[in-house]
Amino acid sequence: MSEQQERTVTYSVTGNVATIALDRPDRHNALTDSMFDLVVDGLREAAQDDDVKVVILCGNGPSFSSGFDMTNPDEFYGGAEKMGARYAIKTLKHRADVMREILYSGKPTIARVQRNCIGAGLYLVLVCNFAIASDDTVFGLPEERFGSGGTSWIYPFVAAQCGLKLANELLMTGRKFDAQEAQRLNLINRVVGADQLDQEVDELARAICSLPREGIASSRVVAHMSYDMLGYPSMFTPHYGVHPLTVMMERRDDEFDFRKRIAAVGFKQAMAERDETYRGHFWGW
Repeated sequence: MSEQQERTVTYSVTGNVATIALDRPDRHNALTDSMFDLVVDGLREAAQDDDVKVVILCGNGPSFSSGFDMTNPDEFYGGAEKMGARYAIKTLKHRADVMREILYSGKPTIARVQRNCIGAGLYLVLVCNFAIASDDTVFGLPEERFGSGGTSWIYPFVAAQCGLKLANELLMTGRKFDAQEAQRLNLINRVVGADQLDQEVDELARAICSLPREGIASSRVVAHMSYDMLGYPSMFTPHYGVHPLTVMMERRDDEFDFRKRIAAVGFKQAMAERDETYRGHFWGW
């Protein structure tokens, strides 16, 4: 593990509780592929530690996560920008595999969520077993605002939890929504005041830790069987099968083309133009 990686995700154990912390507070924990890998490394370590009964996933600093790090748009699209859609498949398959592995973790996972939980940050919350958020948290799945097809596995995943029509609204408009709505939509378990967040997460962790190890192991297996029967594993495949092609779709002259605007005016200006294009009540940004 490089020094840079060590500073972006930390792993620690106290008693029966392992904590995986996103640790880029100055960037509101903007996520990179190496950070996703380190989260999985932590879950694997917890799975091998018989003393660990539960894992808390949190974000150090003011936010849980502001989403995928957009510093390098070519990295965001998995190489499709320079080399064509087919080159994105390997990277996007790896991301899908990461999300699948988190969902199928050997130990139960609790997401501790505060302030900003956007895009890829919300992906992490969706594949955790439990999620508790502070009442000042803002959620959003804004990938459609780049003019692509959105992260393909998210559509059926969100639809399975909150219904098809609401999934269409959240994903096609990419609008922001607050913690209370996230709870009503079954995307998180509970909302508490910011000053109560640690206590509530600790209480849930203690409740899980009171269970016997064999009971927790059996519960995880039953959960995994349920995911299989509900078709969750197949939800991840379209991400690398369909998504690279939607990224590279053609735009007409009267349609916003994020990739071309980056080349023409630079990343920051293209982002500003994107925000101007996708504005109004439903976009909410």
